[in-house]
Amino acid sequence: MLTAVREWIGRHGLPAAGDRVLAACSGGPDSLALVHILSLLKDEYGFSLAVAHVNHMLRGAEADADAAFVRAFAASLGLPHYETAVDAAAFAAAEGRSLEDAARVVRYRFLRATAAAMSGALIATGHHRGDQAETVLLNLFRGAGGAGLGGMKPAAGGVIRPLLDTDREEIDAYCRANALAPRIDSSNLDAAYLRNYVRLELIPRLAAVFNANIAATLCRTAELVGDEHDFVAAAARAAWPEVVREERGALELDCRALAGLHVALRREVVRRAVEKKRGNLKGISFFHVEKLLELALDGATGQLGGLPGGLTVRKEYGRLVFAPAPPPATGIAPPGVALAVPGTTPVPALGIAVTARLSAARPADAGPGSAIFAWDELAPPLFVRTRQPGDRFRPGGKKVKAFLIDAKVPQGRRDSVPVFADGRGVFWLGGVRQAARGRPDRPAGAYLQLIIEQQEDDRG
Repeated sequence: MLTAVREWIGRHGLPAAGDRVLAACSGGPDSLALVHILSLLKDEYGFSLAVAHVNHMLRGAEADADAAFVRAFAASLGLPHYETAVDAAAFAAAEGRSLEDAARVVRYRFLRATAAAMSGALIATGHHRGDQAETVLLNLFRGAGGAGLGGMKPAAGGVIRPLLDTDREEIDAYCRANALAPRIDSSNLDAAYLRNYVRLELIPRLAAVFNANIAATLCRTAELVGDEHDFVAAAARAAWPEVVREERGALELDCRALAGLHVALRREVVRRAVEKKRGNLKGISFFHVEKLLELALDGATGQLGGLPGGLTVRKEYGRLVFAPAPPPATGIAPPGVALAVPGTTPVPALGIAVTARLSAARPADAGPGSAIFAWDELAPPLFVRTRQPGDRFRPGGKKVKAFLIDAKVPQGRRDSVPVFADGRGVFWLGGVRQAARGRPDRPAGAYLQLIIEQQEDDRG
């Protein structure tokens, strides 16, 4: 088994000389063998090693004894030791999580915090082939995609798994050969926990009825599917700039560009978009992804899609828009916020500031968020507000709403378009269109330039 771990380190290059490694140790056979083997190899490969233990406070005196055992084991090997005790049951109740999930969350929080305090140590865990087979089956039952069916990676996200190519039988034999006396966690024998049921009941049943080497078969499948998913993920990353635009907290997918991709890439791009906006893919199933693809390819403008976690997605003029829900619109009633001319006027309700400049010569264009007017054709004072029922706009005398629709301004943004008005009515839909009145089509005695600048939103 020592040879197998040497081969694993050689294949993956982890740990390397100079690395710091934090080995998670529960006191059970897997983690005990892991710590023992790494302690034998640390000088050979030039990495440093420390041990970490988390007491989940679930088994009373038994759990306390586990903590004392790991503490003594680390000391016997001359290794630095870190430990904590966290009430996983209380955390599960407070967060609405299963006990298994809560224990995993608190465990990895401590491991990552400790690894960070060690200047970015790698976290080593004792996962083996049996754990991989369980993970693949659990992810299959949950309807996971390629990433889930690929199982655990030998090395990913700062976590290394040096025993992933070994069997539990090999680990038990190693412990016997090296006089290691691992602790036995009684909760691991309780089939009421889903993972325990898969390990104790389901996999033995599958081995007896279908395939005596089912665990090894599942691990090979995970490797194949994982490699193929890595290829698709790399292709999706390459396609991302052509399909996705990210701007001011919003993420938009070009539906036509998305449609031009292979369906496997479409799914991966959509999953990446959801993950980027939510921070994770928890609760996102195949059916959610398919519904979003249906919305992107066949949905009507303005149609909404909902996802677990409160994320909403809207189809807007050939784009699929993922964005935080906007705060309730309060609007700015007439006459609005008076503009300082010249000067800069903050408009916090719209998250903008408006700069007004007067000049004798026509100024240079300052981009889509600006406009130039013949000053003597306007009727000061000038105000900025939001659209109101009955607002009309010339040329054509059409309603402001119609102009916004014609300009393909998404429905969710129309109440945030700044409307500029004077004593004679609306003369500019900020960033969208100027009225006929005030346009500097002929030389003017003086020119007014208005410039809209977005301000940082500190409302949340």
